[in-house]
Amino acid sequence: MRAFLEKINNEYLDDFVYITKFPLYDNGYEIITFDGDDMENTLFNKYNPTKDDIIVGSVECTIKFFNYLKVDVPRYLGYPDELKEFLGRNIEVCKLSECGNDFPYFIKPYSDIKKFTGGVMEKQSYIDSIKFFDKVDDDYLVYKSEVVDIISEYRVFCSYGKIYDARFYQGDFTKIVDFNVVKDIICKYKNPPSAYTIDVGLTSDGKTIL
Repeated sequence: MRAFLEKINNEYLDDFVYITKFPLYDNGYEIITFDGDDMENTLFNKYNPTKDDIIVGSVECTIKFFNYLKVDVPRYLGYPDELKEFLGRNIEVCKLSECGNDFPYFIKPYSDIKKFTGGVMEKQSYIDSIKFFDKVDDDYLVYKSEVVDIISEYRVFCSYGKIYDARFYQGDFTKIVDFNVVKDIICKYKNPPSAYTIDVGLTSDGKTIL
């Protein structure tokens, strides 16, 4: 069994990649690193990966790995309907051109999560920069939501209804989300994939939201 771990400029992509190294080794995996900027030469041509191998790295590299193996790329989960009660804010799906000028508001991609980096749009020039630099068309679908003050974010790793880990993501690490709410979210997610992550945040008024 082989595990391919992504590096950029000879450094592990991030701590999420690095911390998998020793648990994978302890479970019998051969650890092989590759250059995320040159997968063709440092991974595909060199090691000829198979469906028995796994990859740990960025979304972009993982998609390329799946495509190489002719494995269907999992769809982005977005905000499942049964979890709307945990959103804590109004979220709608619209075309980029339909977002309007009621600034500020938050947007992120509806399907291709890496098409551009989600963020708070404070004026029209922010929208224009996404269109220009990220090559996003007016008809591209986005999630649009009102801005909430999230002071801390955690990423929760789940499989078959069980939490396996949770990691501080950004904000104030001393402010911890309510894991009773997290467990409720997982319980009410009726048709999840076998393994997934959820991002939860703690707002300045003490609410834990999806």
